[in-house]
Amino acid sequence: MDIAIPVAPLGVLTLLGFFAPYAIAALNGALPFVKKAWQKKIVSVTVALVLGAIVMVFYYAITKEPITDWWVFALLAIVIVNASYALVTRESASAVERAADPNILTVHENR
Repeated sequence: MDIAIPVAPLGVLTLLGFFAPYAIAALNGALPFVKKAWQKKIVSVTVALVLGAIVMVFYYAITKEPITDWWVFALLAIVIVNASYALVTRESASAVERAADPNILTVHENR
C-alpha cells in the first residue's frame, strides 16, 4: 500500500499545528460546558480535524488536486497538534486556557 501525501500541505499543517494548542486552550477556557478531561480531548481532536480539513480545502483550491489519503492526513493532524502541546506549548497554552476561563478569579499580588 503506497501512501503519498504532498509535502506542501503537510508543511502547512505542521506550522499551523504548533499554533493550534492555543486555539484549543482558548476554546477549552471559553466554552462553559468543557470542564472534564474527556471533553477537552474531544475539543482537541475536533480542532485538529477541522485544521486538517481547512488545509486540504486550501490545497485543493490552489492546485485543483485532491489529497487521496485524507484519512492519513487527518491522523497526522491529530498527532501533530497533540505533540505540539505535549512537547512545546503546554505551559503557555495552559496560561491561555486560564486567561480565557471567565469562571476563574485571578488574584494579582502587589509587591
